[in-house]
Formats: sequence, C-alpha cells, structure tokens
Amino acid sequence: MKAPWATLPFLPLLLTAAPRSYLAHDEGYYALQARWIVQGGQWLALPWWDQVIFDRTIGLPWLVAVAYRLLGIAPWVAHLPSLVAAIASLLLTAALARRLLGGEGAGRLAAAVLALTPLWLDYAHLASQDMPLLALELLGILALLRAGDTRERHWALLAGAWIGLAFLIKGFMVALPVLALLPFVLLERRALLRRPVFWLGLALGWLPVALWLGLSLQVLGLPVVAGLWQKLLYLSESDVYSAGPLYYLWNLPANTVPWSLFALAGWWGWLAGPLERPRRLLLLLYPVLMLLLLSAFRTKTPYYGLQLTPFVALAATAGLRSWSAGAGRWARGATLAAGGLGLLLVLASVAVLWPGAPAGRLVANGVAGLAPAPELFAVAAGCLGLAWALVPWCRHGSRRLGALLVGPWLALALLVQAGLFTDRSPRQRQALERPEAAAAVAAGPIAAVAGAPLSGEEHAGLILVALASPRLTPRIGPAEGVPPGGRVWIRRRELPAGWPVRLQAPELEPWVLAQAPGAAR
Repeated sequence: MKAPWATLPFLPLLLTAAPRSYLAHDEGYYALQARWIVQGGQWLALPWWDQVIFDRTIGLPWLVAVAYRLLGIAPWVAHLPSLVAAIASLLLTAALARRLLGGEGAGRLAAAVLALTPLWLDYAHLASQDMPLLALELLGILALLRAGDTRERHWALLAGAWIGLAFLIKGFMVALPVLALLPFVLLERRALLRRPVFWLGLALGWLPVALWLGLSLQVLGLPVVAGLWQKLLYLSESDVYSAGPLYYLWNLPANTVPWSLFALAGWWGWLAGPLERPRRLLLLLYPVLMLLLLSAFRTKTPYYGLQLTPFVALAATAGLRSWSAGAGRWARGATLAAGGLGLLLVLASVAVLWPGAPAGRLVANGVAGLAPAPELFAVAAGCLGLAWALVPWCRHGSRRLGALLVGPWLALALLVQAGLFTDRSPRQRQALERPEAAAAVAAGPIAAVAGAPLSGEEHAGLILVALASPRLTPRIGPAEGVPPGGRVWIRRRELPAGWPVRLQAPELEPWVLAQAPGAAR
C-alpha cells in the first residue's frame, strides 16, 4: 500500500453523495466556531456567540476554517480535514505494518482491518479532533521507527515536530502517547536525542503553539487563556463522563469487533513467541501503556479509545494471517464460528425483509430516527452474513480471508452510501430543508435568545438551527435586548407575547424562529 491508488478500495467507505448533517456535540460545535472564525476574522480564540472561550485548543477549527475559505461553507467541507486525516492514518498504519510485521501484504491487510473497524469509520466521518490527532500520533511513531533506520533528516525532524502539532489539535491529550512512547525512545532511540535535527523539529512543532498562546495572552489576557487548564482540571475531576477503571476493557473490544477477537490471537502469539525488542515495545508495551493511561484519566469516552484502533488492527493482522494459514485448533473453531454467525445473519435478514414479518416492524422501531431505511440494515446484515457463511467452504487461506473481509466491506459501504455515518441529524436537516423553512432562515440576520441556562438537548438543538442559518448575529441573551424587527431563535417557553413566529416545526422544538415587533432599525 505504498501508493495513494492503493486506498481506492476504501473510497466507498469514505466518500459518499449521501446527505450530510451534523452531530451537534461536538462536530457541530467545531463547524459553527470555524464559521465564526471565517466571518468574524477572530483567529486567536474560539468564538461562541458574543464571547471568546479557551476551553480547548484551536487546531481543528483552524483546519475547518481554512477549508471554508478555500472551498466555501458546507457540511462536506467541514468534514474534509477528518477525511484527509483518515486516509493518512490508513497509509501510516500500512507503513507501520510493513515494518513491524513484514511484507506488503501485511500493510494492505492492516489498512483493510482498520478501515473496516466500526469505531474508526465512525470518527472518519466526524468533524472532530480525534482523527487528525490519530494521524499525527501514527506519523510520530513511524518517524521514530524510520529515524533509527536511516540518517535521512526529515524523519528525525518529524519525530519531534508532531508533538506540538498534536497539542494544537487536542491539547494536553498529547501527553498520553508521549509518555507511552518513552520506553521505546529511551531503550531503542536514545541516539535520536543527541541529534540536533530532532530538537529542531520539536521546536518547529511547538512554534505555532507558542505564537498562538503568546498572542492570545497579549490580546485576551491570562484569565481567558487559563480556560485551557481549567477545562483539563474539570475533565480530570468531573463525574459527567466518568466510568469505571475497566471501561476500555469492554468498550474498545465492542467497538472494534470482530477484529478485536483476532487481535487477541495476535497478541497471544507475540507473547508466546520470540519477538525483537523494538517490536515488543511498540506492538505490546505501547498499547498497554496507552490503555493504562487512558483508564487512569477520570473522563472516559469511546473516542479516546480511537487512538488504540491501529494497534488492534496490527494485532488482528497477525491473528488473521495465522487463521488464514490454518494454524492451531482455534483457527478451525473461528472458521466454523464465522460460518455459523453468517448463517444466522442471513436468516435474520430474511426474517426482517419478509413482507409483513413481525421482525421487520421491530427493526423499524429500533432504528427510528436513523438516516437509512430499516430495510437497508437488513440488506447490510444479509451481505455480511452471506459472505461469512461462505468462509467454511473456502479451502484456500486467501479465499477465506477474502470472504471474511468482503462481508464487512459490503455492509459498511452500503450503510455509508445510505448516510448512516454522515446524516447524523436527519430529522432536523429535513425540517430545515423544506422550502418555507429555507426561505425563513435566509430572509435576514438571526440572533439567539436565552434568558435561562440551556440544557444539553437545548444546546444541541441551537447548534443545529444556527448551522442552518446563513446569516448569524453573534449574540445571545434575554429577549429584552432584541432590537425592533430583530429575528431570533428562541425557546418557545421564552417567547414574549405578540412576537410573530416565522418558523416552527416539531423536529426543531423547543426552538422557534420569531421576530420582535416593530420595524427593523
């Protein structure tokens, strides 16, 4: 997978003409802030209505804002940085597999497993910080590997430069991969620390961070910039996103199934067999340290586990190669299990698609509100099941491996093209695309009114209606501050008597578009 054309099989998983709508938290949040950066020219701090905030670093909003400036403001443009980073992470994972596992085939297989990992594919289609962070981490690991094998200066430069750039994307989260890589650096790449080009790269990587923070302190002051540290303290102490210490031990395998099962076989093989120290440090110790560090942090979310998905893919690659070669009794059991599960999926798909079947009504109720029609989920399950049902009948290892991979590829490609990973808020999108709604939001500037604190659901709804408003006035406050004739998004319960409503829809509740009485000034 040395050439960009090698990513062509993955394009149906990444590119789609399906409608795009935002998940309000957090991608809609970033998309809205990037839009305000472009429209207001505030490139130092993240704007939020009538204020600037420092609750996170500014790298991703910068990337989205630059994309907006070059290509125009549109949902697909906001997702472009994550999609580019996703392609980069595939290429980098393939490069790591070639060096750590050996062979071009290992690179292609590792990239395929990563592309077919549900957690990875989900965040490839989210305009969030996580995929760019993952790409930078993989770049840093590959650079460390290559810097020890060659005297080419650019690898040593990249081995230092990625750290500051990753901080600009995800803030203090960069400390975790740096700490997890320390054993490899100290035991295998200590000579790199004596090369001036490494420290030059480290300085260059932190230069944009230093310029951003320095200018922000000069213009906005320490109390505003200190919000970065305060947000870290909040996440480390808050119970809002807290979970038990074993969270990632079940969440990560569940979000990377079925490859997590083959990864267990790969890790067991590495532990039981001879493995060179550099490979042992990166393939075994690094993911263990990352897992421990993530588990020690109080806040736990699925997207933190995204950083481990390439290493699940690498371990699964080793397990899949062993399975396809038929090594061990477990390989026969895995083959029969895949065939049995495939047959069950085919039967379940038929039961759902059969006209008038009760199972069809149950599925329709279970997936209500998602973009694809219920029948598409059944078709995807049928494609997956049919391919896996053929696995036991494939005599050659390469054919068994192909059948195992083509099933998830067909299912996920179908769901991507149907909008499952791109149309995150279909009900609100459809309501705002109606001709009368589109005309109402395009009729003039719109502000937002909130006399009382917003709940999480109300805040999400406001982000979605704000993103659909071509002209936003950057203010939020009580209704008394709205000038005569001003148009506002306001919660229905706060709507003053006598204010005409210009747009309302059940999908947009509690928000309505209203206009203050009197002529506009």
